[in-house]
Amino acid sequence: MIIVDSRERKWEHIRQYFEKNGVEYAVKKLDSGDYFNTDNGGIVIDRKQNLQELCSNLMKGDENIMRFTREAARAKAVGRQLIVLIEGTNCKSTKDVLTWQSKFSKHSGRWLNDKMFNLTLSYGVEWQFCKKNETAKKILEILGYDS
Repeated sequence: MIIVDSRERKWEHIRQYFEKNGVEYAVKKLDSGDYFNTDNGGIVIDRKQNLQELCSNLMKGDENIMRFTREAARAKAVGRQLIVLIEGTNCKSTKDVLTWQSKFSKHSGRWLNDKMFNLTLSYGVEWQFCKKNETAKKILEILGYDS
């Protein structure tokens, strides 16, 4: 069964895919991430709508960076791989992030890439990318969900 964090927002497209394809899911509070497979407890997915949301989560001076770091630390502490799935981007790897530019802040793709790299080194965070219309399928694939 897939557990969806009760604080997850704007996941209607994912819920619709789950229901259309008979994916068993429940909405509950998760300590880290947004999606978890009870049959494969070693991975948790934190979904970001785009690189701008990720950038906002990692900005210094903001409570968000501490929240995100605590979430990554909690996942690591219980032996779970935290995978951040970023939708709505043409990026295929973290290298592609280098050329991204925020429309809303002074932070560059290089800055964001450095933050992502540090989280990988410190907490083993893995980064994956997809188009919005592929998100639900990608979540199931990453979590090893078998219907």
